[in-house]
Amino acid sequence: MEYPIRFTLIALFVAGFITGGVVLFFVGRARTEKVVTTEYVRGETVRDTVRVPYPVREEVPVYYSLPVRYDTVYIDNFIYVRETVDTLAIIAEYIVERTYEIDMFDNENGKMTIWPVLQYNRLRVAVPFEFTPLQRVDRSLVVRTWVPFVAASYSTFGTVGVGGGIFYHNIAGEYQYLRSFDGTDGHLIGLKYKF
Repeated sequence: MEYPIRFTLIALFVAGFITGGVVLFFVGRARTEKVVTTEYVRGETVRDTVRVPYPVREEVPVYYSLPVRYDTVYIDNFIYVRETVDTLAIIAEYIVERTYEIDMFDNENGKMTIWPVLQYNRLRVAVPFEFTPLQRVDRSLVVRTWVPFVAASYSTFGTVGVGGGIFYHNIAGEYQYLRSFDGTDGHLIGLKYKF
């Protein structure tokens, strides 16, 4: 019993497709390339206060500068200019509250900011701070440099084809065995580029 030509073409097509797929599967698994990417991921921000300890050492300087006020005094046609300590300026400087924002560090470990408050010549009892940690995450990805593929085609000229090829990164070489319905056969060699 003789099989019709269509049945032969379909059987050839299926057998070639399966054989090419199995062979190219093992070829593609053998060639891989490892790509490592590094990124820094922000952690959860921590907000708290630090208790300020008592001073370890206090020292009164030998030479100091006080705010002064210049007073002009007129005595018998003479003008005297005298310096007097400006007590109001000293008191105003003493009671004023100053808040500073200091970035302690901002690097690959994270960012830390503190807000010390000075008043009455002392730090406040507690210094608030904020710390946002950064964590280094290394991810490795296995990229296949050789990627096989199988191909099947049908043409309106009455031709079917079975084949395959291999991609190397983005460029591929391809081969197909072609068979027409009238019994002639041929070959197709091609080049592909993946965008």
